[in-house]
Amino acid sequence: MERLIIAASIVFALTFGCNAASEAQVEGAKGKKLLETNCGRCHGVVAGNASPLKQAPNLAIVLSNWPTERLEAELSEGVGSRHPKMPQIQFSPEDITSIYYYLHDQSSETPPPKE
Repeated sequence: MERLIIAASIVFALTFGCNAASEAQVEGAKGKKLLETNCGRCHGVVAGNASPLKQAPNLAIVLSNWPTERLEAELSEGVGSRHPKMPQIQFSPEDITSIYYYLHDQSSETPPPKE
């Protein structure tokens, strides 16, 4: 009986642990797609990749170093344009959460922004 309880506990933990990881991965994939769609024309969105526009910083590197509060504020209000051709894009709270998970590779101990 004790072995059955232990085995059931292990299966339960693995099942819910895998579901949590896969949800974070799904959110991270959405965040990457959001950055690629809205910013990827000029900015690199994968760490280590060059930006298509030489002067544009790689967002995966720059944004992942921002504190959570700044990331949330900047993305919800629209990152201020650094030059005339840069559009000001405002992201929804759900989008910001997805971007957070992408930038922090689902492994950060810092909680995601509040929705």
